[in-house]
Amino acid sequence: MNENTKNLVKKLERSVFAGSRITAAEKLGKIGDPDALPALINALEDSNPRVRITVAEALGNINGQEAILGLIKALDDLESPVKKTAINSLEKIGTPEAISGIVKGLSDQDKFVQKEAIKSLTRIGSVEAVCSLSKVLDSSDNSLKRMSVTALGKINTYEAVLGLTKAIGDSDDKVRQLAVETLGKRGKSDVLEELIKILSDPRQPVQEAASETLCKIISVSTSVPVLVRTLETPGRDVRKVAIETLWKIGTHDAVSGLLKALDDEDWYLRSRAADALGDIGSPEAAMGLAKALGARESSLKKSIICALGKIEIAEATDGLIKALEDPDSLVRETAVVGLGKAGTPEAVSGILKALQDTKCTVRETAATVLGDIRAQQAVPELINILEDPDSSIQKVVICSLEKIGTTEAISGLVRATENPELPIRKAALKALERIGKSSPSSVKVLGEIGTSNSVSVLKSCMRNDEAEVQIETANVFGNMHNTNSLENSTNSTEELECTVSLEKTEGSITSQKTNSEGKEEIGLFCPYCSRNLNLSIAPNFCPFCGMKLRFDC
Repeated sequence: MNENTKNLVKKLERSVFAGSRITAAEKLGKIGDPDALPALINALEDSNPRVRITVAEALGNINGQEAILGLIKALDDLESPVKKTAINSLEKIGTPEAISGIVKGLSDQDKFVQKEAIKSLTRIGSVEAVCSLSKVLDSSDNSLKRMSVTALGKINTYEAVLGLTKAIGDSDDKVRQLAVETLGKRGKSDVLEELIKILSDPRQPVQEAASETLCKIISVSTSVPVLVRTLETPGRDVRKVAIETLWKIGTHDAVSGLLKALDDEDWYLRSRAADALGDIGSPEAAMGLAKALGARESSLKKSIICALGKIEIAEATDGLIKALEDPDSLVRETAVVGLGKAGTPEAVSGILKALQDTKCTVRETAATVLGDIRAQQAVPELINILEDPDSSIQKVVICSLEKIGTTEAISGLVRATENPELPIRKAALKALERIGKSSPSSVKVLGEIGTSNSVSVLKSCMRNDEAEVQIETANVFGNMHNTNSLENSTNSTEELECTVSLEKTEGSITSQKTNSEGKEEIGLFCPYCSRNLNLSIAPNFCPFCGMKLRFDC
């Protein structure tokens, strides 16, 4: 021991002034001479807490077994600042023996001392520190366990994560939830197998905590093998999140995992996997879905067919056409709807095939879908069905022909107005009226057909509120008269003539006007084109639309 150290030790041991003893302890700590250890350790018994704090701090600068023992002894001090300083000094030393001393601080009655011990162990972060924090999880103090979980979450080592998985099985709800959130924020899957094992824990709250943790981890995972592995777990929520995450990834490997999920024990998850494959829409997904139509229950088949309907590639259409041979009529109906969504020529061919299905509901669905997609190539087949007296879907066919609205479709509807069945005739006439009133261009088609039924429909079009339809209808009537297009019709003159009364009524005469020569003009409206004639003599034909008029005076 050199002279300087001797003098400082004397001052520390003999000075009656606390300030002098504090100064001596500070200087001895800076020197770090091991020979001063006995005096410093004895000074931990000093009556002044400030001296003891300074001594504990000085001992942290001298790495030795005696210093560690002295600091551990200081953890029994009555003053919290002394104990906290002793913990910080043990942290500086950092040996396993020092760490064991810090662990002693975890059991202190003072919460501030406990927190300081946990902070020190967190900063050390060694295997020994992690083991000490993990052992805290076996204590009965829930608040201390929560602090330990927080500390373990700040240590980025595998051993720390194992400690957190241990906390998942804790009996305290708050400890479990804190462990769930900590592992979830970490977002790594290196403890996947440990968490999967916890899912088999007989305690329901523990299972739920493990499930929630897995959901948090895999929801941010981009590892397809990890996600596929979780599809085998007993946790339904975990499998659901895995399916949805694979859905977002959408790669070839993800498709393989989703196809595997089609065999899940839960019907909802099976349907979600089918939806996911439909949205991904790759050839692999389409072929996998088409193949999966084999030995599956009807509810899943319908989900698969709906998914195939979203995929606009040949493989999907082939699968839907194949589904038209399924023994379940509901599956066949769903396949028809799926083909309608595809809308390709191959899909329309499949829908036309469904028009010959043995089940009436399938045939109705096929006819409806053809109308919805306005499949013009289906018109001849629809007309054949419409003219078949044994058909049970004629009204549905009429609606579809109305939606298609081509010249050929309108011609078929006009022929349907001569059907022996009154309900069919009425439905066809109403459909033709709606066509004529909704589309001025369709009026020309009705005029070109030129039958008595088409003329009847044209007359109803004159009562339409749309001026464009009225004018077009009037023009058609004029063209029909001027070209004698109805000369072979049995009652053509009667159909074209309209009796107009010159009686002055609100319906026939709108006004009486006197011209510049004092002659009265006849205020009349043509009943076909609704234009005001305003002529001084009664005309034989409307000058605007060319329709023949007959007046009863």
